[in-house]
Amino acid sequence: MNFKKVLFLGAALCFSTLTFAQEQAADCETDFSIYREAFKQWDGKTSSANPIMIKSWRNVFLNCPSMKERTHIDGAKIVNNALIRGAKDAALKEKYIDTLIMVYNTRIQYFPNSQKGANQIGNIKGRMGLDLMAFPSRLEQAYEALKEAVNIDGENSNYAFIDGYFSSVIQMVKAGKLDESEIIEEYSKLMDIVDANIKKFTDLGNEKQLNNYLATKTNLEGGVQPYANCEDLVRIYQKKFDADPDNVELLNKIASVLSARNCDKSDLYLAVAIKLHKLNPSPESAYFIGKRYLSDQEYSKATSYLLEATKSQDAKSAQQAYKYLAQIMLKEGKGEQGRSYAKKAIELDKTDGEPYMIIGYLYASSNKECNANPLHAKAVFWAAVDKFQKAKEVDPSIASKANEMIKEYSKLFPTSEDAFFYNVFEGDTYEVECWINETTKARFSN
Repeated sequence: MNFKKVLFLGAALCFSTLTFAQEQAADCETDFSIYREAFKQWDGKTSSANPIMIKSWRNVFLNCPSMKERTHIDGAKIVNNALIRGAKDAALKEKYIDTLIMVYNTRIQYFPNSQKGANQIGNIKGRMGLDLMAFPSRLEQAYEALKEAVNIDGENSNYAFIDGYFSSVIQMVKAGKLDESEIIEEYSKLMDIVDANIKKFTDLGNEKQLNNYLATKTNLEGGVQPYANCEDLVRIYQKKFDADPDNVELLNKIASVLSARNCDKSDLYLAVAIKLHKLNPSPESAYFIGKRYLSDQEYSKATSYLLEATKSQDAKSAQQAYKYLAQIMLKEGKGEQGRSYAKKAIELDKTDGEPYMIIGYLYASSNKECNANPLHAKAVFWAAVDKFQKAKEVDPSIASKANEMIKEYSKLFPTSEDAFFYNVFEGDTYEVECWINETTKARFSN
């Protein structure tokens, strides 16, 4: 074959391939229009779908998967509701479920990002997982998809995926495919995500999304309840501890869970905390021990460990340690030191009203100490109520408790007659001295 013939055949082949590609693209466009028109007429919920719609959609999906993302979005609904629901044979149904998974995975392959450029793999995995939850035979695949969705999106996880994932965890435990401890551990992780979103949407004033995450929180709390009492937790984790007592990662996990669920009075908690501090001493391990000694009212031991815990790089843990120290000082009647710890807690989290509550209690408890005169002994309650007011201003979640304290301590205000002899009248500025040194306003109980 001479060079001219080869050139001619090559050109013809290229032309033929190009023509075929053009014809295929044209066919896809036609099939897309056909199936979309039928899709609009279909309610999307029943299995009685137009066969032409299914055939045309299949042609687009198989031949031009990268043409439009809509093909994959519609495809999930077509396969799920038209094909799977309509399948009479169990084996055929399983094949259609495989097709559903393929539709989602193909969408990830060709459209991993949204039109705005954001990664949407977590969203696609989550939707696949929710669909698969309807089929008991695909529980493990549903679990894996939803787990991946939450791991990818983190605090941006859709509330429905969080809900579905936790449900899949519980079902996997019931099926004997996961250990009970997974329920507690995933609950803790998911609640952090939910709480972050509740705060976010509260701040944004987005009531719809706020209610979605509040409902999810209720569902999570309901799901964990059968596994969350201290007796069950100790039973679950005692086996793990006994089997691997030198596993630092495991020890941290056990201590964290028991602490979060207020199970720190158990023998297991103390054993784990001490072991952890011995193997890997850190502010975090010191925190666990300090909390336990606090619950045992061994304040001297607790103080030593909690002071170490304040050095934690985790602001939340350090802040909590300072609050515990302030509470110990309240118990021991060391008001000025207690206030110092409470102020450090405030520095670490200005939205937490609890430190202000503690300072209020410290002021109120100093009425016998700060009693230079009868008026001064009662003026400490003015300063205390000021702190309770401040507590609910920065932290509305404790408004009820703060209001209760305001009501109780307002009854202890001096009377106008008490103040008259010291030339103090309603609304006057008053300096509460002693160690308190706070400026307040005169208010009377009558």
